[in-house]
Amino acid sequence: MMLALVAMLAVIVAGAAPAFAKVAEITVTGVVEDEQDRVDGTPVYGIEDESTSSGMSPKGYLLEGDYSAYVGKRITVEGIPRTEGVHRVLDVTRIR
Repeated sequence: MMLALVAMLAVIVAGAAPAFAKVAEITVTGVVEDEQDRVDGTPVYGIEDESTSSGMSPKGYLLEGDYSAYVGKRITVEGIPRTEGVHRVLDVTRIR
């Protein structure tokens, strides 16, 4: 009985491990562009990663928040990528 309980607990913990896995930060360099704001008024900006190889289409990310000071400027940002519907969003943790 105790062995079965321990085995079930091990299966539960192993299944939950991916939920706690740390998502790796990425670095993106590009020019910030003004995008259409969200319905709730949240400003949205875009950036295409210049480091994407020329043989592939560039990877673009949406940046949520106020990046108006960077529009038209080339910047490097670090952050955690996520998918929201069909859009790639970068939750920025650092601007260099």
